Amino acid sequence: MNIAIVDDVQMETKAFIHSAKEYGALNRIEIDVTSFCSAEEFLADYSPLKYTLIIMDIYMDGITGLEAAEKVKERDRDALIVFMSSSEEHYPDALRLHAYDFLNKPTTKDRIFRLLDDITSKITEPCSNLKFTCGKETIRLPYSRIASVTSSGHYSEITDEDKNVYKTRISYTEVCKELSEDKRFLEINRGTAVNLDMIANIDNGGICCLKNGISFPVNVKNSKTIRQMWQNYMFDVLRKETVRRK
Repeated sequence: MNIAIVDDVQMETKAFIHSAKEYGALNRIEIDVTSFCSAEEFLADYSPLKYTLIIMDIYMDGITGLEAAEKVKERDRDALIVFMSSSEEHYPDALRLHAYDFLNKPTTKDRIFRLLDDITSKITEPCSNLKFTCGKETIRLPYSRIASVTSSGHYSEITDEDKNVYKTRISYTEVCKELSEDKRFLEINRGTAVNLDMIANIDNGGICCLKNGISFPVNVKNSKTIRQMWQNYMFDVLRKETVRRK
């Protein structure tokens, strides 16, 4: 596990590194921690997927942790960022940036251990894949990367989070039957199912906008119910994450 910690207070950095190393030794996990004393120094080094986890102090001279996190999210929207602060004033901003967690300073070893337990379980949990043939190639696409599935005659078109489209002879009904075991997928219109995690918004006009920029019309008759189901799903995800970190 590669961790970056960005904090201009060396005492906090050393305390985190000590706890992380102890956690790694106890759990037989190799943990490498790279420290940066400013956001500018970190951003000069950063590249997507370089770090499993980024620990970011909010209050720093120069670029703040929030500003640095925005730049990271522009390059990798799935980056795992945990903010640290002695004040909860910026907690709403952390939520807006989809932070994975928020650590109150001074941090404790128990709190860092709980965070690393969460991260470890997240990166080791089994991943389900949808297996299908596209052209002459066999594709195994993780459920988490599937954005939408649409019916196209006797074919199905599967679009991933990066807007890549895969056309397969497997019927839309068959694909949806397999995905129905995963509560992330919801049919929003006849012949159109989407990943609830991928929805950016469902507007009042009945248009479902995905995070990859693709939009679909929602069934007019059931649009209110579909919107509520999406909102309830997101609240349930947030609730489980909150309970898990307590």
